[in-house]
Amino acid sequence: MIDLIIKNGAVITMDSDRSVIENCDVAVDGGKVVAIGKNLTVEAKKTLQADGCAVCPGFINGHSHVYQSLIEGIGYDMHFDPWNWRFLFPVVSKVTPENARAGAALAALEMIKNGVTTISDHWYLHTDMENINRVTEVFDQSGMRSQMVFGLLDQTFAGERIDSEYMTMIQSEDLLLERARSYYKNWHGTRRTTVALGPGSTEDISESLMLKTVQLAKELDINVSTHVAGWIEINSYTIRRFAERDLEHFHSLGLTGPKGVMFHAVWLSDREIGIIADTGTKVVHCPVANSYLGYGIAPISQMLSRGVTVGLGTDGAASYTYDMLEIGRTAGILQKATKLDAESVTAEQIMEMLTIHGAKVLGIDIEVGSIEVGKKADVIVVDYNAPHLLPGGRWLPKLIYSARGSDVLHTIVEGQVVMENRKVLTMDEAKVMREAMVNREDLVSRAGQETRDLLAAPWPKSGPAWRQIAK
Repeated sequence: MIDLIIKNGAVITMDSDRSVIENCDVAVDGGKVVAIGKNLTVEAKKTLQADGCAVCPGFINGHSHVYQSLIEGIGYDMHFDPWNWRFLFPVVSKVTPENARAGAALAALEMIKNGVTTISDHWYLHTDMENINRVTEVFDQSGMRSQMVFGLLDQTFAGERIDSEYMTMIQSEDLLLERARSYYKNWHGTRRTTVALGPGSTEDISESLMLKTVQLAKELDINVSTHVAGWIEINSYTIRRFAERDLEHFHSLGLTGPKGVMFHAVWLSDREIGIIADTGTKVVHCPVANSYLGYGIAPISQMLSRGVTVGLGTDGAASYTYDMLEIGRTAGILQKATKLDAESVTAEQIMEMLTIHGAKVLGIDIEVGSIEVGKKADVIVVDYNAPHLLPGGRWLPKLIYSARGSDVLHTIVEGQVVMENRKVLTMDEAKVMREAMVNREDLVSRAGQETRDLLAAPWPKSGPAWRQIAK
């Protein structure tokens, strides 16, 4: 008798043939897919009916900052610089281990309910190492698969603002490397957790620490993941300081290559896209956060045409959702509009970015990212029995362009049913939300008077509220 069978769904496999098999069963045992086919005659301890549903690989969120979960919904309509300095840093500099735990639990809950089975989280609030340990524990206990990106920051904006009281995440080079080694030893390869190293950006990490981070990543044979060319001003900065554009400078320091992952990658030249393609460097596109903060729109259609592996991510509080279907749909629509070409990015390519290519970015595609015999069963069931999904049509485009995260009926990670019929089984939903609100109030109360004034500002008749207060 096997552990689980999912009966009679339309299986969007994302295998090498991109097969879609209607009226199909998926059998799971020992955390892995053991059979895929019609009318499988096997006995199972648990059966999930998938009539009128799509069965597909779980979505992969390739870049996030879950420490910002408690402040999602505040600080709207602010340009990047005041958003950082007037809102984000004053708040997150006060994060405690309990705040970190509560924020991660809220994020995990939302992701599971939206069919996200894997999260890559870039964490750099290392004032207290308990912060990242608590977050990792939350993901582990929730049943999610995670790649925790251990952030390393030893300066801010090349030291220009290092004296700020808000820069509590800045630590010494030796301490960060020591902590990174220790964290890797404690967590990498445990249950569903892997570890990567995350130098922040060219502005907030010294060249010395950058080079040592690359060396350590090679020694440990893990990904090195960083923010690159996210906002237009960064290239002017790196040209002025290093006589190179942002991606060019990372390439010079050795961060490109098959285990190099570039977050955002908005302001790239054609030459830089060529460098990414030629070196096998991976990219995580964050279309909602990029648009929300006025960063711009990454040239992912050009990257895809050059064979670059692109995944999708939410980023932090600047992305107001963990609904990866919304993230994917936004990615596609923005490319179609800016390129004046409806074929610039297809539904199949969006699904690839959400699943198998997201897995390739994280280096876990041998295990997950598609539904195939022998792979771990990270699977979701999406209910098409809803007005916005009827009548029929092709299963995959319908999923990408019409479905919502709230249509996810079941979420399964490595054969474990973590959500059944929209009820999360690994977390107490009411308790998670209650504790999130308590911790949000606690965090904001300690953030300082200016932040409280910003949050209390009345919405103006015109222009963002922060302009009235944050002067």
